[in-house]
Amino acid sequence: MELRRFSKLFKPKKADSISNAGYLKQRLKLNPAAFLALSDFHVKNFYEDDNDLIRFKNHFIFAVDGSHVNIPNTQENQDQYGFQLNQTSQQAQASISCLYDIFNKMILDCQINRYKFSERAQVEVHIEKIPSFIGNLPYIVVLDRGYPSSFFFMNRLENNEKFIVRLSSSDFKQEQRNMVSADEDVEIVFTKARVNPYRKTPFAKRLQEKGSIRLRFVKVDLPGGTTEFLATNLSREDFTQQEISELYRLRCAIETAYDTLKNKFMLENFTGKKLIIIEQDILSAVCLYNITQDILRDAEMEQQEKNKQKHYKYKMTINVNMAVGIIKEDLIRMALENHPEKRGDIFMEIIDAIADNIVPVRENRQFQHKRKHPAIKYPITKKRSY
Repeated sequence: MELRRFSKLFKPKKADSISNAGYLKQRLKLNPAAFLALSDFHVKNFYEDDNDLIRFKNHFIFAVDGSHVNIPNTQENQDQYGFQLNQTSQQAQASISCLYDIFNKMILDCQINRYKFSERAQVEVHIEKIPSFIGNLPYIVVLDRGYPSSFFFMNRLENNEKFIVRLSSSDFKQEQRNMVSADEDVEIVFTKARVNPYRKTPFAKRLQEKGSIRLRFVKVDLPGGTTEFLATNLSREDFTQQEISELYRLRCAIETAYDTLKNKFMLENFTGKKLIIIEQDILSAVCLYNITQDILRDAEMEQQEKNKQKHYKYKMTINVNMAVGIIKEDLIRMALENHPEKRGDIFMEIIDAIADNIVPVRENRQFQHKRKHPAIKYPITKKRSY
C-alpha cells in the first residue's frame, strides 16, 4: 500500500510501476550506515546554529538510555541479536541505545546492539561522539541506574566531563549509609573488592595508583517515602541541590522520545525480516525523527505567532501525532522537487499545516493510572497518523 500510494502521488508511467520484490531487492543494496551518516550530517548542522538552542546555565543537557526492540522472529535474527525467552517461546529482540538532547529533542547518536548489551561500554561510545556535534561547548550527561562504575567516574573526572547519575541501592552502599546530610562530598576509596572486577586489565593499575576519588552525593526524597541518591561532579557554586534533582527528573524526556519512535514512527513495524532491512528501518526512523523535530521548531514559532491573534482558554501546543503524519506525506514530495522555489513553497505548506493542528495543554490534571486491558489493541490515546 505504501508503494501504491507513492506511485499514485508521483504518477509514474505504468512501465515504471514498482513491485514489492523489486523494491526489497533494491533495498538490499543500500548500506544502513547511510542513514546514520545522514542523521550525523543533519545534527551537526543543527548545532552549528546554536543561537536558538536551549541550554541550562550555558550547558547542553544530554541523556543516555537504551530500549529493547522486537524484531522479526527468524533464526538469523535470534543468532545476530539475541532473544527474549518467555514461558512458551523465544522472541528475537535487539536493543538500541541513544544519546538524546533533553531540551532540544535531538537524537545525537543511535547504536544498535544485541538484546543484552553493556550499557556501561555503550555510554563511552556516545560520549566520545559528543565533540563532533557541539565542539568544545559545555554539556552535562544525565544517566539512570545501571551506568555508574569506577571506570565511568574515573574517565569523566580525568576528561573534565560533567555528569549526574543515579545510584542503585548497591552502588557505593557504605558511602550512601554514611551520609549525614542531603548534599555532601564523599570519598570513594578503591578497595581491593572494587579493583577486583578490573583485575588483569590496565585500568586496575590506574585505580590502585589513584587510590580514591571524591564525588558529590545528593539525596532526594521521593513521594511515597522512598529515597534516591545522585552522584555528580557539579560544583555547589554553580548548581544547587534542587537544580541537580530537577535535571535528573528531566531525564525521562528520553523515554518520551522512545515512545514517539515506537508508537508514532512505528519503529517495530519492520518492512522486511533480513538484518540489513531491520537496520535500515531503525536508523532511517531516527533520521526522520530528527528532521521532524527540526521542522517542529519552525512550526512552533509559527504557531506562537498565530496564537497571539487568538484567545484560547488553555495553552495550545502542536499535535505531534498529526505533525508526524503530515511530514510523512509531504517530505518526499518536497525532497524530489527540483525547482528551489517550489520546494520552498512545499516546505512552508508543511510548516503551516503543522502549526494549524494544535491541542490544548491542561496543566495539573491527575488521573488514576489504569493498566490497559490486553484485548484493547488500539487505545484511544494511541491513534496513528503515520
